[in-house]
Amino acid sequence: MATSQIKNARQIFIGNGTAALSGTAVVSPADGEIIILNESGQRVTDSNSAATTKFRLVLGRAGESDLVSDLIETATISDAKLGVGAARANQVTTIGYDGTSGSLPVTNSNLYYVRLYIQELLSSNSDGQRMKHGVYKSDASAAQSEIALGLTSSLINNFLREAEQFITFKALANTAVAATHCLDSVATVTKGSKLISASGGDYNGGTLVVVGDFIRIPDTDVAATLGDDVYKIVAVDGDNLTLDRPYQGTTGTRNTTNGNQVLTAAQGAAADWGVRLAGADLSFGAPDYRYSVARWDTQLENFGTTEAATTGASEGLGTYESIASLEAFLMGGYGEIYRDGVRNIHPQVLVAESAVAGGHYTLCTFNFKDSKVTGSFSEEVSPKSMIVACPTDCGPFAVTATAHSLGKILGVLTGITVTWTT
Repeated sequence: MATSQIKNARQIFIGNGTAALSGTAVVSPADGEIIILNESGQRVTDSNSAATTKFRLVLGRAGESDLVSDLIETATISDAKLGVGAARANQVTTIGYDGTSGSLPVTNSNLYYVRLYIQELLSSNSDGQRMKHGVYKSDASAAQSEIALGLTSSLINNFLREAEQFITFKALANTAVAATHCLDSVATVTKGSKLISASGGDYNGGTLVVVGDFIRIPDTDVAATLGDDVYKIVAVDGDNLTLDRPYQGTTGTRNTTNGNQVLTAAQGAAADWGVRLAGADLSFGAPDYRYSVARWDTQLENFGTTEAATTGASEGLGTYESIASLEAFLMGGYGEIYRDGVRNIHPQVLVAESAVAGGHYTLCTFNFKDSKVTGSFSEEVSPKSMIVACPTDCGPFAVTATAHSLGKILGVLTGITVTWTT
């Protein structure tokens, strides 16, 4: 089938942003450079862009033929948009104290129930969502600390058999960060282990850690904050401290300058507590290149008037994952028939870069109609969509005022009037 007869097709051109903008007379782009040629094969520049009615995009590719778009008529362009790259954001849900304010309701002998309705990603056998949960029954003298730690442990245990950890769980306490809470020696922590090692097992210049104290440990070797996970010390054996649940951060050492924060039992009892649920970055890459973020709804039972507070997730715009996912999918239009059946044998080679300059791609998207008169003298009108992506800090693409820049010329040809400055 001729490309002119392919309808509702989408194509993506991905520049690498490393090549400088070529001279106006150059019609063969450098590797990774995207240029625009008119119907006669001349470079479209500032001087002739307004008069150009038909053009092609050309992406330079070293060692192989350049990628050339259909001939695009400016009169058929519609829905032209500019998208400036933005980072993805994972969902965060807090119950009670959120790192700034709030508290957990305290009720003796109460069954606290947290239900999570997980949004299925790309396939589903449960009507698009499945339920996970965390439960904790308080004792006859309930406290916020036991409720927060109990719910956090329950949620962690409920997710242990998942193929991938897509939600992380923390217990938060509002006891202020202070240098007097720091351990006196570097602590060694191991993800998934309840044991941490700290020479001497003391803090604040010689005060021994005792059973019933709490410790706030950052995920990495940085200064602790009120948003870091808090654990209870359930056993002390010389240099070894045993936590109430396995450590959830990264394996390594934690420094003595606000790296670990010991809270006394009295401080823990007086604190406001909360539980923090945060979406984790999902694995991405070959062979499927499927990109998504974790989303869920939270339902609380027996929490009184307390409600969960949620900041929603976003896939971002122009992220490496979103561009690579789209590129891999659109390869089907180029005859990549093995992308699903035997993709391990025929791996896809993508242009999108994981270490994209500037962190994201800036996107120009527009629709157009490819019209051709066929042998039967009837006009075939094929609606199509074009995506042009360049790294966010790519000078030729980002700034309107740059002479003969890709962004400037596309702005004239597509009718986009917004500033291209990122």
